[in-house]
Amino acid sequence: MKKSIIAATTLGMFAAGSIFAQTVEIGTWAGFRKGAASFTFDDGAPSHVTDAGPMFKKYGYKATFNVVVNWNPNWSGFQGLADEGHEIASHSNTHGNNMSGEEASSKSAIEGKIKQKYGVITVAYPNCNVPNESAVLQNYIVGRICNGSWKGMADEMGKDGPSNWAQVPATMTGAEGQLKSTNDFTGRMQKVIQSNGWAAFLTHGFQGKNNGNANYSPTDINAIDGALKWAQQNDKDIWVAPMGHVAMYLKERKASKAEASSSGGNITVKLTHSIADNISKYDYPLSLKVKYDGSKAEVTQAGAKLESKIDGGYVYFDAVPNAGDIVISGGTTPPPSSSSVEPPASSSSAANPESSSSSGHHWGPWTQSSSSTTAIAADPASLAAVAVYRTADNYIEVSGAQGLEISVFNSLGHKVRETRGLGYVQKVFTGAKGMYIVKVGNRTFKTRL
Repeated sequence: MKKSIIAATTLGMFAAGSIFAQTVEIGTWAGFRKGAASFTFDDGAPSHVTDAGPMFKKYGYKATFNVVVNWNPNWSGFQGLADEGHEIASHSNTHGNNMSGEEASSKSAIEGKIKQKYGVITVAYPNCNVPNESAVLQNYIVGRICNGSWKGMADEMGKDGPSNWAQVPATMTGAEGQLKSTNDFTGRMQKVIQSNGWAAFLTHGFQGKNNGNANYSPTDINAIDGALKWAQQNDKDIWVAPMGHVAMYLKERKASKAEASSSGGNITVKLTHSIADNISKYDYPLSLKVKYDGSKAEVTQAGAKLESKIDGGYVYFDAVPNAGDIVISGGTTPPPSSSSVEPPASSSSAANPESSSSSGHHWGPWTQSSSSTTAIAADPASLAAVAVYRTADNYIEVSGAQGLEISVFNSLGHKVRETRGLGYVQKVFTGAKGMYIVKVGNRTFKTRL
């Protein structure tokens, strides 16, 4: 979507080439993809931890898991999913006929068990019955219903999202649902690619798996496996991400103003909105592109280096609204030194296996590689929500690190990136296959590209 800009005057020349910038555009979806899809899972089934988690890890995508507090979910297992970048959300305290009166208490109870940035920001209604909408919107940025057709709405949303954020539709999957096969899922994703829209899927348990109380409308796990494989093959077109993440991006994109100006041979972009509230700062990075005629570029925001890519006469990058000026320069700064830097000391063991995510840019084909991340230092409570993992498009991404210094070292101990956390998530490095050490504040992680 095109945004208004400040007109350019005479532009300087970089050694790398001339800049004829003066348009800045925000991608409808992350990475300038054509559509979005969110996989959501209800009831907090054991199979969500044992089966769904590894399946999503295999393909590099993240989902939303809606748990019922009083059904005693595997809290440590769901914390592990949160540590891998998944969203843990509310499905009420009791799964009664209507959750009115439990909007705030279920949120609070889950936040007492699960550490994740902003806590719980999405709720899915048990039995598809909408509770007190005012209470929902005071506690969550998304209230999810079931099939939109039950409420006289389409199941798929357009690029501007739902008409009512307390009634966000998701299509039921499985034996009692509309989506049973891989082709059913991929057909919906193809539909939103064509319409630039957003589809959400609602799954309970899996056929033949340990589902606990999630025994309604079991879904063939192979159908979802096939859908994720198709999404991976078409990642340049479809953004697969948790429901709360897509909602943040969409709300920010609709509310944000981007302005570009030129001075002294640099381009400065200001990206702002005024929708932050007590639920979220709405600091999910937006994907931007700026007209650019150079062969090299360095992009920073408030002095922190942003990952960027030049393609087709544009420079692409992700930036955080309200996080400071974005400066695009001619890329004359040399790459990180190859001289040896002592890697951060690693202490004890720790055991948060991390994995991959689908958010962010896709700038062409990528090769699937194995991925695992493990926290290897004890973390203070203030940093408990920080996570590090590999994204589907082969970036190291950090979440929950606002204001923290971030350093990336390769396996030889060479520092290959130094930046600072700006928003909800942030891509910090991409490079050759191998193991990397990531230091965030006083926590240390290892991850593999």
